[in-house]
Amino acid sequence: MRGRGLHFHFHLSLALLFALIAASFGISVKNQSVRCIAAERRALLDFKKGLINYDNSLNLLVSWTSKEEKCCKWKGVGCDNTTGHVVMLDLRSRITYGIFGGSLTVISGEIGTSLLELKHLSHLDLSLNHFYQIADFIGSLSDLTYHNLSSNPLTGFIPHQLVNLSRLVDLTFPLLVNISRNLVELDLHHNQLSSLIPKSFDNMPALERINFEDNSLEGGIPKSLGNLCHLKELNLRDNKLSGPLTFAVTNLSGCAKNSLEILFLDDNNFNGSLPNFVRFSSLRELTVACNRLSGHFEDNFGNFSKITVSNLDKNRITGPLLDLSKLSSLRKLSLRGNQLEGLLPVNIGKLSQLVLLDVSNNSLHDVISEAHLFNLTKLRYLLISFNALSFNLISN
Repeated sequence: MRGRGLHFHFHLSLALLFALIAASFGISVKNQSVRCIAAERRALLDFKKGLINYDNSLNLLVSWTSKEEKCCKWKGVGCDNTTGHVVMLDLRSRITYGIFGGSLTVISGEIGTSLLELKHLSHLDLSLNHFYQIADFIGSLSDLTYHNLSSNPLTGFIPHQLVNLSRLVDLTFPLLVNISRNLVELDLHHNQLSSLIPKSFDNMPALERINFEDNSLEGGIPKSLGNLCHLKELNLRDNKLSGPLTFAVTNLSGCAKNSLEILFLDDNNFNGSLPNFVRFSSLRELTVACNRLSGHFEDNFGNFSKITVSNLDKNRITGPLLDLSKLSSLRKLSLRGNQLEGLLPVNIGKLSQLVLLDVSNNSLHDVISEAHLFNLTKLRYLLISFNALSFNLISN
C-alpha cells in the first residue's frame, strides 16, 4: 500500500484539470442530453460483466444498468458532445466516507475485450484498483491518448502491443495539455511486473520520462533505452535488475547520454566496477545505492560539473576521496557504507552549494579543520560517524 494515499489525492486534483481540458475537446464527463451509441452501450454492459465490485452499494458501476439507455449519464462515462461516442472511462477507485471514516471502493476482475467496441475512446483511467494484468488488446485502441494503471498489483509482462498507441501522451496522468502523437511519459511504478524490460522502445522516440520503480523487473537495461534522444528521466530503482553496471551504462550511451538528466538505479543487483558517468553531459541526479558496485570514486567522477545529487550508499567503493572541487554544482553527496579510506580532502570546502555530505560507515581518517568547512555556508547535514575522524576547530 506504499504511496497509495499520495497517489489518490494527486489524481483527485488532476481530475479537475482533465475536466477543464476535456471541455476544450468537446468531451463531457456527465452529459445529460446526449444519447449514447447503442453498440457502445452494449459493450459497456459486457465490460461490466467481467468486473468485480468489492462494495457494490458504493461502487460507481451501480449506475451501469440496462434500464438506463443514456449511458452517457452513467458515472465514470464521458461522451462526445456532438457524436455521442464514448470517449472517456474514469473508473479509478473513489473514496467514500462512513461512520468509520473513509475507504476506497475498488474494482477487480478482467479488463474485457468488449472495450474494443469503443473505437473513439481516448481516456481510460483504471488506477487505484485491483487489476493484475495489462490487457494485450489495449494497443488496438488507436485513439487512446491517456491510460492510467498506476497503483494496481500488476504482474507479468509489459505487452509489446503498447507501442501501437501512437497517439498516447501519458500512461499515468495528463501532464501535457497539447496532445501529441507520441508517448512522452511511461509510468508503471509500484506494481508487480516481473518481466525483462522490453526492447521495443525504438518505437517511442519522443519518450522523456520512464518510471518503473518498485516492480520485479529482471535482467539488464536494453540498448533501445539508450537510443531515446529526448529521454530526461529514467527511474528503475527497487527492482531485480542485475549484471555488470558497466554494460547497462554502455547500453544507455546512445544519444540518451546527451539528454539524460536523472538516473535512478538504486536497490537493484548490479555488480562490477563503478562505471564512468562523465559521458552523460546533462546528468544532474544519479543514485546507484544498494547495489554491489566496486571501484574508485575518483576514477569515475573526476570532472562532473553539472551533477547536483549523487547517492552511492551501501556499495563496495574503495580508495581515497581525492579532488572533489570539479563537482562544483554538487548539493548532496552520499557515500555511506562503502570502503573508502584515507583523508577527507581539504578541497571539499570548495563545494559551496553542498547541503548534505554523508561519508559515514567508511574507513576515513583525518583531522577536520576550518579549511574543510569554511566555504560550506549552505551545509545542513554532515554525517561522518563510524570513521576515524576528529575536529580541530578554533573556538570562536
